[in-house]
Amino acid sequence: MTSNSPDNIDSKVDQQPGKVLEGVLISAGMPQAELAKRTGISTRTINSIVKGASSISPETAMSLEIVLGIPATYWLELETKYQLNKLSDIKNENLKNELPFLKKINIREMINKGWVTSKSDEIDQLQELYRFFGVNSVEQLSPVWSQLEVNYRTSNKYTQNHFNIMAWLRQGELQAKNISCDPFNAARFKNALQECRELTVYSFEKIYKTIQEICAKAGVAVVYVTELKHVATSGAAHWIDKETALIQLSLRGKADDKFWFNFYHEAGHILLHGRKEQFIDNHGKGLMFSGSESENSNDPEDTPYFTAENKLKEAEADEFAGNLLIPRKEFSKFKDEGVFTEISIKNFASKQGISPGIVVGQLQNGNYIGWNNFNYLKRRYDFPSNF
Repeated sequence: MTSNSPDNIDSKVDQQPGKVLEGVLISAGMPQAELAKRTGISTRTINSIVKGASSISPETAMSLEIVLGIPATYWLELETKYQLNKLSDIKNENLKNELPFLKKINIREMINKGWVTSKSDEIDQLQELYRFFGVNSVEQLSPVWSQLEVNYRTSNKYTQNHFNIMAWLRQGELQAKNISCDPFNAARFKNALQECRELTVYSFEKIYKTIQEICAKAGVAVVYVTELKHVATSGAAHWIDKETALIQLSLRGKADDKFWFNFYHEAGHILLHGRKEQFIDNHGKGLMFSGSESENSNDPEDTPYFTAENKLKEAEADEFAGNLLIPRKEFSKFKDEGVFTEISIKNFASKQGISPGIVVGQLQNGNYIGWNNFNYLKRRYDFPSNF
């Protein structure tokens, strides 16, 4: 029946396959009962397909090809397109109910940063956002992200937006996929950290790629992600897989002392703490962030993250960072002398082979000098214009 080839059949991509089949049978003057006899398919099944109650299976498509001379691939493609369009309609209805999510996340800033593509239609924009996160709906966000072993440093002075923090973490994860890393080796990473310490005297623009290259050889992907509004996150650390760890930094604070302390703090978590630990939520039911989660809570002690165990881990990471930047024994001697001038700070920093700004930051943190003293010795760190 060459007259019934696909080119001669009026079949829109969203047309019900059964209606197409019915048109073919009418054109051929073949009753449904006759088709049933010729194909061995029951009349009831043929009628069900025509009415749209049943779909065309591969077996049925093969039989239709033999009897009607229309390729099985045609029937299967027609069926697939029809079913996908049906599902798309259902999906769009569900997406309409999820549109409020666009107002809960800083989508405009994500677009400006190039993280997601701008769409004129809200449903298309929501789907683009889900593609960014790698989830099917907003309901999958917390189940997926609660499994990440993320321990992040954040300012307690700012209200944290739950979804914006997820977006910041996700962008870091996506960037890390573009970094080729050797399998993680703890000894090699410790050596890498010592090698990176020699870079503290340079501008961020000169060293950020070098840090990535050094750490990648030890199995650690280092990424830099600008923060979003309402996200006061300075750094994060977690394991991408069994052989690769990730350190994510935002350059929050724009000063060399903050950058390096955050870097070594996150490195401390990687070296000191387990790969499978949850630092966000102790119950594994979703993200719970240090810093305030709502306008009514500005106390980090209110969040489940700040358990005694996690406080200890934070202290351990702080001690690791401080000691690696300035050996505690040497720093104690300097502090005991009690002479904190521009010259003494520069001389001590030079002997230690680090930036003077790091010494200033450590003195300020220990209340040995005021927070406004010697800040001009700190080097400003910011993203290059072509970053």
